[in-house]
Amino acid sequence: MKRFLVLFLAVVLASCIAAPLFAGDANSIFRLTQVIMPKWDPAVGSDYASGVALINTHDSLVFPTPDGGVKPWVAESWTISEDGLTWDFKIRGDIAFHSGNKLTASDVVYSMNRLLKIGEGFAFLFFQYIESAEAVDANTVRFHCKAAYGPLLNSLARFYIVDQKLLESNYATGDYGDMGDYGRAYLLEHDAGSGPYAVDSVSTNISVGGSIYRGYWAGFEENVPEKFLIYASNEPVRVKTMMSRQELEAADHYQTTENIQGMLDSDSTLKLARNYTGGGINFWINNQKAPVDDPKVREALGYLIDYATICTAILPDSVQKKSIIPSNSLGYEPAFDLSLDLEKAKKAIAESKYASTIGGTPIELVWNSESADREKVALMIQALASQIGLNISIVELPWSTIVSNSANVDSSPMTTIVSVTPVTSDSASQFVSQLHTKPVGTWENMNWVNDSVLDGMIDKALAEVDIDKRAAAYKEIQKYCAARFTFIPITESPERIVYQASYVELAPKIGLQGFSFYLRDVKLYPDRRKK
Repeated sequence: MKRFLVLFLAVVLASCIAAPLFAGDANSIFRLTQVIMPKWDPAVGSDYASGVALINTHDSLVFPTPDGGVKPWVAESWTISEDGLTWDFKIRGDIAFHSGNKLTASDVVYSMNRLLKIGEGFAFLFFQYIESAEAVDANTVRFHCKAAYGPLLNSLARFYIVDQKLLESNYATGDYGDMGDYGRAYLLEHDAGSGPYAVDSVSTNISVGGSIYRGYWAGFEENVPEKFLIYASNEPVRVKTMMSRQELEAADHYQTTENIQGMLDSDSTLKLARNYTGGGINFWINNQKAPVDDPKVREALGYLIDYATICTAILPDSVQKKSIIPSNSLGYEPAFDLSLDLEKAKKAIAESKYASTIGGTPIELVWNSESADREKVALMIQALASQIGLNISIVELPWSTIVSNSANVDSSPMTTIVSVTPVTSDSASQFVSQLHTKPVGTWENMNWVNDSVLDGMIDKALAEVDIDKRAAAYKEIQKYCAARFTFIPITESPERIVYQASYVELAPKIGLQGFSFYLRDVKLYPDRRKK
């Protein structure tokens, strides 16, 4: 609470200082909360908050559609070679970056090279598959693939284009040879995109704001917000207070059930929007740390979760999740058949290699301090585990620390509860980000499965261009994981977002990470605010 109050006061001060940067109706602003500070550098950001910032400030090569496909965007058309190794994209000729520079094929090539070189953000979708990129002419880009990559087109909805000329003129000293820092420092305070909004105010670790880009090639419908402001903190009491004062247009979807209901009960003008993204919470288990390196111990943990209570009381509108991918995904297989069952948990422990010693070995369970509902789940697991002699040690950490610790296997939590929302409409993105072996860990990959057989299954599936065959391969991946309890799926939950229904229309159209707050789909009527 204290931290949020300090941050809030700093944001108010920063907003006052930055006010002249805003144009248009000063009241037409969409303000929302997120857990952490977004990263709008496309080669760095990939978490939910970053997803919100990226989709509003940058353009992707193709754009996701509500039905799970993609449509032309920066690329107006494309062709694929018969062997699936060469992809040619025709680039629109009428797009300008926020700087005024024209977007060309050279910018697309630069953006891909930069993403692959830095290797963060959504690079995991491409680095194993794209060999090189070249500009055939000013409006044609060619990607050469190392192998056929069936989900490439869907994945390119997360490939965001940056302004080559702008970044090249703003390099600082860094780790990328002639590229210096590749513009990373510059992008901490500016954007280099061509998206519908341009970043114009940054308070480090506090907030980022932006204004509508009137030169946006795809245009706007009437009554979209003129500005946005994302707060990098979501303390529940302050969020509730700010919503009651109309100092926020929407609360983040990480708010607790109690706080959501409290806001709705206290103000009839507040409503609840839902976005069925296929996201939900998973129990991530570090497969390399004893005693959870034993599949039998992991299996036991799966039987120590009260799925029914979580889906009804803790995370309403949820259903039990039975795989790593959502139930509406390509190749979905309900491979996990789990329920609360203490006897099955006992049996699994008795069959584990740690049966005689596990009672004296604490099993660490980390929960994200910005998401209080996770603590309820952790305490539930702890209480049920104690009934069979397991010692669960609960650790509270801020999300930023969890993300930092996930970089290597030793500092990653033994177990943790993580919310994951699909970033593309093809299941491949989740298999790659959450299961495939990586030299450097991420918050999505804290299971540390490190299984060469599983890696091979994923690689083979992704090389399959035939959709039906790829779906069949996806099913086998899910069965393989379930047999080894590499992780435990818990819920499939909609994003539940409290918003100011008296003057905001919020009806998410695309069920992917961040798109609940795609501002071109939001309508805002400042004159309807309370006086």
